[in-house]
Amino acid sequence: MAVETVLSLVLKANGGTCGCEGICGKEHPQGRCGKPNQFGKPKLIAAPYPPRSTDVENVAAAVEELRPWCGPCWRQAVQQTQQRVAAVRRKELEEAQLGLFDVEGPDAA
Repeated sequence: MAVETVLSLVLKANGGTCGCEGICGKEHPQGRCGKPNQFGKPKLIAAPYPPRSTDVENVAAAVEELRPWCGPCWRQAVQQTQQRVAAVRRKELEEAQLGLFDVEGPDAA
């Protein structure tokens, strides 16, 4: 009896090609990457769509959230997600610190 892996379930549910729809930053023909699952390169993986910003969040994703990804699309998508999250965190930190040094207040003179 053959045991089904998570990847085989994801490939069966989503087709045997990379499911990236451009979140990696590339413009894919027909709106989807479409690299096939084949022996050699690129080998597809099962990972969440859209990717999370940390490996822990990505590993904890439910099977229903997984799609097939080729390596290049996955690496680019994770990097872009991490950059977006870092930018949001930087902005939140800057805004939170504005009140610490009230140079415009009445005691500023």
